[in-house]
Amino acid sequence: MSAKAPRRQGAKAHRRLQVGRMIKFVEFIEQTERPHNLHEIGKRHVIAFWKAHRDLAPKTAHAYWLALCVIWEWTDKPGQPPKPLCIAKSEHKEDQP
Repeated sequence: MSAKAPRRQGAKAHRRLQVGRMIKFVEFIEQTERPHNLHEIGKRHVIAFWKAHRDLAPKTAHAYWLALCVIWEWTDKPGQPPKPLCIAKSEHKEDQP
């Protein structure tokens, strides 16, 4: 009678997706340039990534941006990484009355 309840797996699945996005970003940077370590990645690299991936849906771009925020935090960079234009435009529209 002690049927086990299904275990939650959302957090693990989310982490796997986020790590996958980080890896895709780093692989893109390695293809375009040859950074020696993660600390050499900066805003210019993020902007190049957004330009090469303009076709991403806004929700997907936001998910990538959140993954980039984790990289930013790990490397102790100030502020936040540049946002993709689709997110920046939508936030700008919400600010206006």
